[in-house]
Amino acid sequence: MTQRSDQHSGDSVADEYADLLDDDIATSDADTESSSSRSAESSSFAGRLQNRATSIFSPKVFLYAVLLLGAGMFAGNAFVPLPFLDSLAGLVGVFVSAFVLGLAVKRSTLLESAAAGAVAAGLMTVLGHLALSAFGGAGVPLAVVGAGSGLVAGALGAHFGGDLRDGLTQDI
Repeated sequence: MTQRSDQHSGDSVADEYADLLDDDIATSDADTESSSSRSAESSSFAGRLQNRATSIFSPKVFLYAVLLLGAGMFAGNAFVPLPFLDSLAGLVGVFVSAFVLGLAVKRSTLLESAAAGAVAAGLMTVLGHLALSAFGGAGVPLAVVGAGSGLVAGALGAHFGGDLRDGLTQDI
């Protein structure tokens, strides 16, 4: 019975698993071939695994995000001279930087921006209150609060930036 063109199954899946279904003759050449094909399969598996991992979390984008969000945190802290509002302004700088990153990059940068926001805000909080963290014993709680707030600010900024980018590029 003939199939319609939208009912044809793809041969790519069958081609991918065809090597597993073939019967090899047990000779030394076949053993050599099968060991080389296994190493090729394992390298292709490793390549696919690496490709999948970098599609979820890209170290290059993370590095750019740390630099951009750190600059945003520093700029926010530098332009507001009030002691308690400078931390809030730094978080606004992290949010704006993550928003710009989410708006500029084509794929989602939510994980990278959240992690970079946590690193930047945690580091700036500890360095901003260096005497309290070094001599007062409050270094770990300060770092946790700073990293948590930076994580939220970075994730929200990247989410809203990506959402705006998607809204601007989709057809009505």
